[in-house]
Amino acid sequence: MKVGVVSRTDIPDVVPVTKRVVKLLREHGVDVLVETDTSMALNMNEDAVDLSDLDADIIITIGGDGTILRTAMDMKDPSTPLLGVNMGRRGFLSEVRKEEVEQAINRVVARDYFVEDCMKLGSRCLDAEEEFPDSLNEVLVSSSLPSKMLVTRLSVDGEQIAEIQADGVLVSTPTGSTAYNLSAGGSILAPTIDAMIMTAICPYSYFRSITLPSKTRVSIELLKPRADALAIIDGKVYMALKPLSTVEVYASRHRASFIRFKPFYARLRGRLTHLQSQ
Repeated sequence: MKVGVVSRTDIPDVVPVTKRVVKLLREHGVDVLVETDTSMALNMNEDAVDLSDLDADIIITIGGDGTILRTAMDMKDPSTPLLGVNMGRRGFLSEVRKEEVEQAINRVVARDYFVEDCMKLGSRCLDAEEEFPDSLNEVLVSSSLPSKMLVTRLSVDGEQIAEIQADGVLVSTPTGSTAYNLSAGGSILAPTIDAMIMTAICPYSYFRSITLPSKTRVSIELLKPRADALAIIDGKVYMALKPLSTVEVYASRHRASFIRFKPFYARLRGRLTHLQSQ
């Protein structure tokens, strides 16, 4: 078995946990491949592998949801199962806490887990004929100026459903439904539901959110002739949009996979309880 290890490197508390993960894996006789930045932080440069070249059976991430999103966007094979160790604040995408690392690795080595298959979104700017990276959580179309609202025309499979004024519009996967979509008032979707959610950010209208089949193609058309905007992919990639541009969002042919030990509703209960206690 080959296991890749990717961790956040800018938080001191993460480094000892990452070293422990590597040590435990090697004690089980696992071939460990450490991502380049992680390897440098651990002073293990001889084992460094760029994420885009990392060829493993499983990838373990140590950090928060941002670490998982970065890994999912840049890794060599989008379908490689991910196991997230949460060192962040939210950890909706992660499966285990740092205290559960040893038990989790024992179960991984014993193949005592199930794999959750997750939808990803593809998107492009029709006017520029430019495709954006796939997103695991959401595609957001937002004003380039925080104080300015967008005026957009929203269409589904070529049929206009609304013209709205809002801070932005996002299209989310079921995985991303517990992220920005949830904060914006969109519904939570279980990962087994093959659908996407389009949600308006602080809309000045009656439109809030709609759940759509995964085969849908959503169009977000900018209507202000002098208003620039941004397409933001998973909060990681920012693409400038010219006035009157149209962004199309659709289900990607690529899927993401997560190693899971607990059912979705148990994870959701734990995450929501944690947020309520903060």
